[in-house]
Amino acid sequence: MAESLMYAELQVTKPSPGRSTSPWVQGTAPVSAAPHQADGTYDNFQQGPVGEGPARHRARQRRERRWRGRALPLILLAACLVLLITTITLGVCYWQQGQRLQQTSRAHIVERDGLWQQVDVREQRLRQVGAVLGKTQEELAQTRVELGQARQEGNRSQEDLHRRDVELQDTRVQLKETKAALEQAQEHSWDLQQQLDEAAITQARAWTCQVTDCCPEAWVLHHGKCLYVTKEEKTWWDSKRECEDQFSQLLVSWEWERTTMPSFLTNTDTSFWIGLRQDQGQWTWIDGTSSKEPRTFGRRQDCGAMKGGNIETAHCSSFYTKRLAVCEKPAEPDMPPRLFPFGPWGMKMGPFN
Repeated sequence: MAESLMYAELQVTKPSPGRSTSPWVQGTAPVSAAPHQADGTYDNFQQGPVGEGPARHRARQRRERRWRGRALPLILLAACLVLLITTITLGVCYWQQGQRLQQTSRAHIVERDGLWQQVDVREQRLRQVGAVLGKTQEELAQTRVELGQARQEGNRSQEDLHRRDVELQDTRVQLKETKAALEQAQEHSWDLQQQLDEAAITQARAWTCQVTDCCPEAWVLHHGKCLYVTKEEKTWWDSKRECEDQFSQLLVSWEWERTTMPSFLTNTDTSFWIGLRQDQGQWTWIDGTSSKEPRTFGRRQDCGAMKGGNIETAHCSSFYTKRLAVCEKPAEPDMPPRLFPFGPWGMKMGPFN
């Protein structure tokens, strides 16, 4: 019980006049108070454990002050150690970085030397290329001069060639004209020869037919042709087929004049079908001979007829334009029923077969 009691220092502030008293426990007097005021202002009360006196208490306070004085050098020593370690660490890092920089510098020096060598090699190559380029430019200039001369020669050759082309075109035109004239002369000669042959044949037939009967019964001999007038009025196409059935064709009278036509064609008002028809805008006889455009009385009148010795046109297949027809075939003595050159079974019937 006596050991649990402690000493306590109580300082009681003496109140100034007009103020209340507020006692508080404090270990030491305030620093700002003077030493001579301590005894007058505070009343110190010491309390400690039972059996422990003030001397022991003062010894403890001296030990505490001693430990407090030793802590500061320890802290400074620790700070110095930390600074030393930090300095050593930084020195090592700086040394490593220095080594790396030296290695990098050596590598850069080696690389720079290599680049300078490459630059020297390329400069040599450029000098060589410049020399070759100079020679090439000289050769190019010489080539340009030669090309200019060749171009002048080519221009002269082109002018000569153009002149020859003009002459050749003129020659071709003359050749075409000569060829056309020759073809026309050949056609004219062929037509004359054909006319002579036909005239000779007609003359021979006419001379023969003066002695013998050259035409079948009901046929009329006229200018080397046997003519026949159909008995029934029909369309142009039906009349054409009727003539072909009798180994003949519709009358082709392009070589006849009005004065040489038979009287039954000129001295009558009856209209007879003849072998004339329009095909694709061109009037043509059925033997292929072209004809002048006859007189037309209406639209779509594509077939030819003869009335009073004149040629007129009419509808080929209309019911109201049925007519008699005149058939013809060559006059031959004792002519057997054979293939007629312009009949339905013969070699040629013109453009209307």
